[in-house]
Amino acid sequence: MTEINKRNLKYTFSKIPNRSKNSRRICRVAVLMVALIILITALPGCSGQERAGSTGANAGIQSESDTAVAASGNVTADGTGDGSPGSGNASDGSETGSPESGTDASAKFPLTVTDANGDAMTLENPPQRIVSLTLGSDEILLSLVDKSRIVSLTRYADDEGISNIAAEARGVGTRTTMDQIEKIIALEPDLIILDTWADVNYIKQLRDSGITVYAFRTPNNIDEQRAVIAELAHLVGEDEKGREIISWMDEKLRAVEEKLSALKPEQRLTVMDYGELGSSGKGTNFDDIVTRAGLINVISRAGIEGWPMISREKIIEFNPDIIILPSWYYDAGNSFESMRDSLVNDPSLQTVSAVKNNRIISVPNPHISAISHYVVLAVEDVAKAAYPELFEEGSGN
Repeated sequence: MTEINKRNLKYTFSKIPNRSKNSRRICRVAVLMVALIILITALPGCSGQERAGSTGANAGIQSESDTAVAASGNVTADGTGDGSPGSGNASDGSETGSPESGTDASAKFPLTVTDANGDAMTLENPPQRIVSLTLGSDEILLSLVDKSRIVSLTRYADDEGISNIAAEARGVGTRTTMDQIEKIIALEPDLIILDTWADVNYIKQLRDSGITVYAFRTPNNIDEQRAVIAELAHLVGEDEKGREIISWMDEKLRAVEEKLSALKPEQRLTVMDYGELGSSGKGTNFDDIVTRAGLINVISRAGIEGWPMISREKIIEFNPDIIILPSWYYDAGNSFESMRDSLVNDPSLQTVSAVKNNRIISVPNPHISAISHYVVLAVEDVAKAAYPELFEEGSGN
């Protein structure tokens, strides 16, 4: 599965009430599957896995933008500053014009590394022409290196529905997808970053062209995400910048943990996600997010792993206090409102706590589907939605 990450491939059309005729449904599913095949090579996170796994994230190729580069500094989905590490400012304080401009003075090159596929490679110098082929690496790189060092991002970087860097990515390099191998080679990159979901023959073709190709493994929890950030930071000669990003993540998580410290075990609410491609159980990023947000994932509690399809009967059995729906959909015919209404208007679900108490919600998809440091913002989003009283000014926490 993905950059769409398996995470992102999690929602299922089945089990949602009031579906149309079989022929139409088959057609729509066929169209969706074609779209997913394309996405699978680009969203890790969807985590590849991309990708929009946990409550969904998810994607035409755009030509190189001539729009002016957005001012540095990341923004949240609602346009407010999130205080994240200054993206694209890794060169601050380094000597301008140096062939290794923007690189960590402590990095040692030539640098020999081994990627997640077990392939060893040596970088003679800090990479200056980087091609990113996953949305996760797009987002990480824009916080790690000077923008001048990036020659291509994925087309998903510009999609505000799934990207945390849509504004910042304007004017940065061109856009490529994995199927554009000739275009990628023509860019003369000195480093290509992709996910382990990429076909080994595809990687070999790029390497046979004399290009260094590094595959990282899509993380399934925040601890693994920290490790990937440190790994990519080392790869591009920005170890210190990587540490700054991880420190920012930890600060965000500590702030949420402090707010939730007043929560007693018996006060923890239960939750599940539900969407086009399924739900999320044990071993998923969603499970880690909601656990850190002070919630109990009913699917994980039932011992179910991965991204199962959950029937209405199971929703009744699990009886979650909160149901989280995606805010972004693969199928343009779906929306948060239509999916919510399909649950709320289903007579069989009227005893479910989330339905009864009007607690069917969504949180910003770029956060909850992130395969980057932005995933910690999802922890904050979910915690605030579940326990708003703990985040009110003057709450004492």
